[in-house]
Amino acid sequence: MIIPGPKESDSDQTQGFLRVLVNELIRLWRDGVILPTHSRPGGRRIRVILVGVFCDKPAAHKIGGFGSHNHTFFCTRDWISQGRKALREAFERHGFRERTDRHHRLLMAQYKDATSANAREEHASAFATRWSELARLPYFHFPRMIVVDPMHNLFLGLVKTHFYHIWVQLKVFRKAHEIREVQEILSNVSLPSRLGRLPRFIGEPAGGSLTADQWLILATVVGPLALPELWEGVPISTRDSAGVEIRDTEFLETRIETLRKRVARRKASAQKARKKRMATAEDVSESALPAPRRSARPRKPTEKGRNLVLDEDDAGAELDSEDGEWSEDEDNNDEADGEDSSQRSNLHIRDLCTFLKLCTALRLFLSDVITEEQLSRADTLIREYCQEIVELYGADVIRPNHHYATHTAEFVRDYGPLRGFWTFIFERLNKILKSYRTNNHEGGEIEATFFREFNRSARLNEILSEGLALAPDDLFHRTCSLMEEATSDRRGTLQQLVQDLADERADDNVVLSFSPRATRTAMSKTLYTAFLRYMQTRYPFEGYHSYVALAPRPGAPALANVATMFDYVVIAGNRYYAANRSAKRMNSLALIRTSSAGDLRVGLLEDIVLYDALDTSRRQYFVHVRWLRHAPITLEGTPWIHVPPTFKLQLWEVDQYLDPLAEPGPTPIVQLCDVLSPVASYVATIHGRRTLITMPISRGPIAFPGAEGAD
Repeated sequence: MIIPGPKESDSDQTQGFLRVLVNELIRLWRDGVILPTHSRPGGRRIRVILVGVFCDKPAAHKIGGFGSHNHTFFCTRDWISQGRKALREAFERHGFRERTDRHHRLLMAQYKDATSANAREEHASAFATRWSELARLPYFHFPRMIVVDPMHNLFLGLVKTHFYHIWVQLKVFRKAHEIREVQEILSNVSLPSRLGRLPRFIGEPAGGSLTADQWLILATVVGPLALPELWEGVPISTRDSAGVEIRDTEFLETRIETLRKRVARRKASAQKARKKRMATAEDVSESALPAPRRSARPRKPTEKGRNLVLDEDDAGAELDSEDGEWSEDEDNNDEADGEDSSQRSNLHIRDLCTFLKLCTALRLFLSDVITEEQLSRADTLIREYCQEIVELYGADVIRPNHHYATHTAEFVRDYGPLRGFWTFIFERLNKILKSYRTNNHEGGEIEATFFREFNRSARLNEILSEGLALAPDDLFHRTCSLMEEATSDRRGTLQQLVQDLADERADDNVVLSFSPRATRTAMSKTLYTAFLRYMQTRYPFEGYHSYVALAPRPGAPALANVATMFDYVVIAGNRYYAANRSAKRMNSLALIRTSSAGDLRVGLLEDIVLYDALDTSRRQYFVHVRWLRHAPITLEGTPWIHVPPTFKLQLWEVDQYLDPLAEPGPTPIVQLCDVLSPVASYVATIHGRRTLITMPISRGPIAFPGAEGAD
């Protein structure tokens, strides 16, 4: 449902549009629809229910009949107040009285029965409750079925707040030091292509705003893999030689006071800028004419437009509505803080440890399969994280998002892993819809223009998809191919979204699949020698021998030197490319199981092979691997020692591989079922030695033998 303008509707106006949908939902619940099925061609009755509403904070409050997230009682699950959101009990289980569906419905009914607009506003101000049409659904449970989307809450909320608003804007990271180091780190991080890359100039205006996908990558991959290098030189232990925890009270108190002043200055600057914008807007509305139409005739505002005023209690549904709390103008105001090249570091080792708790919790929440034990651990980590940032940066950095995050585990228990109900796809569609040209139409005309453009794009994409599905020699197929080539730059279009979604989900449910393109050719000498040894070891009584050698006994099979080489293989939803047929090495690195005991190590997949020569009855699919050489060092004494085992970091020599003929190691021939996960990597200097750090990025469970906290 797309609500028409010209301005954003308030809570009560939104319910007028929602009423139409609720009417249909009631009919689908009460009467259902008759649909034919395979077993019942005459049709069977299907009933439909609304199991949840998933959206950002402002929309969740508006649709569910809750007060704004700026209201004193801002949470949809309990009765916490704004003044208590930074207290320890704000992040404890059952720290506040829970909202109940029965009580919420009672308050909504009282709001609806109020006899005047003033009475309704007084009720909303006192009880943070308005009327919602969803109350007409008898099965709907408001506190549990109104879900604050984890994409907005966790990634555009917690991660962005921590890295950008606290570390960058409040200058915990100095521009000439830590921010520059972060940029250098990002240039040396290697990620599989499907993850994309983070902007090089992150933390500066030139780097632009990060998307939710990029904040996700920063927290769950780049953060634990590479960011610990920023804490090189910072004492890595929080305990002294006697085992007593070092609180470093004076350092933290001084830093908190400095951050408090910076927050106050930013808020004052933001408030001043907001008043200036409002004054400018009032002047324009009183004196300036609206934008001319094609006829250049001034367009008068409609009666609906003049009367449409937003409630002060309900903010607009923006992507990140809290960005405006702090002024961006303060980012370059270094003089006020005395920041220069001689300023001492603002970092404390607890900064890293606390951020890694957030990273670990998100990594657990993002698993495709999550156990109750892992869910409880993630919930505990989130709560500890929120309590610790108050200790490290002060109460002024706490936002409603931090409290919302403590309810994430409850939403996961109700609806499953986060990927099943977050709104990444819908936000991408929102961005595309907003990009459509509307020819300066307003009021009722913009909706017609908007939907004509949307329908045209959707229909064109449907026609192209149908044509491209035909045989290549078909005339319609060739015509559609030419049309697609003529519009190859489809960035930001509906066609590109459809293609992106198809590419993104193409591998998700694939157990095993090979690239359509393959070459049947002779194996290299290295590959053939390794495969021959593998076959002789695995089938010692068969007598396999080289095709150029004499048979050890009559009838012993010779291995022909010919096989089919694939560009890539998809295994359990992960795509791996053969290094000998791909230009990007990172797409060929993988975490591989090397023994029945579960030993794991990283290797480069050089070839993806099908061996089905006619002189053998055994059809063999396998990968040919070059094994990385372990680095003879550990992470002891480095900031990486604080990275939890959940991330499974391993250390390797840079660009060094085992010699399969001269060094002991696993067999270079690996069965496909033993390829477990793609990996991300980063080259760091550890104990004075350049070292490759790798981390698996699979969403499934991977366990190191005997690793504490394996998941």
